[in-house]
Amino acid sequence: MAAVVLAATRLLRGSGSWGCSRLRFGPPAYRRFSSGGAYPNIPLSSPLPGVPKPVFATVDGQEKFETKVTTLDNGLRVASQNKFGQFCTVGILINSGSRYEAKYLSGIAHFLEKLAFSSTARFDSKDEILLTLEKHGGICDCQTSRDTTMYAVSADSKGLDTVVALLADVVLQPRLTDEEVEMTRMAVQFELEDLNLRPDPEPLLTEMIHEKT
Repeated sequence: MAAVVLAATRLLRGSGSWGCSRLRFGPPAYRRFSSGGAYPNIPLSSPLPGVPKPVFATVDGQEKFETKVTTLDNGLRVASQNKFGQFCTVGILINSGSRYEAKYLSGIAHFLEKLAFSSTARFDSKDEILLTLEKHGGICDCQTSRDTTMYAVSADSKGLDTVVALLADVVLQPRLTDEEVEMTRMAVQFELEDLNLRPDPEPLLTEMIHEKT
């Protein structure tokens, strides 16, 4: 018991070998790299010593990132933009959304959004479309707003021709089978039930604002 009291006294006073331990575990004047070298406290706004200056990628004068809009003979407007990398994004933007719907039946725009990339004249099912995109590392998406409907695909640039043909078929020649319509109806019904159980204030307030304007 006396030995324990003596050890505690030395620890509090910082004398003897316990004092050395206290100094060893005290706040260090220098931090250490994992390699063992010491360096003073340096603020994050200053470069670290010995670290080479970073070299960032630059764009030469031939590549510009302004969006170029071209009008084809049939009146279709094409917006294009250069970008780095081997992937490209192609989309079709239609000037039509929920604001063009009749009061009854309403919700057609959202319904068509859910039906997007289903079976078409060339593709028997949505799975076949996704398999075609997968061969080019692609993904697809459809979104609707009050004013627009957008179909988009991102894929490897080497599959650009396939992607464009697929998008054209999805937009212009959808089958809209009874089975697909029923599955979409069930999905939308589930969304409405979930919204009633867990109301999201942002879309509800947006709807109220547009209703009053």
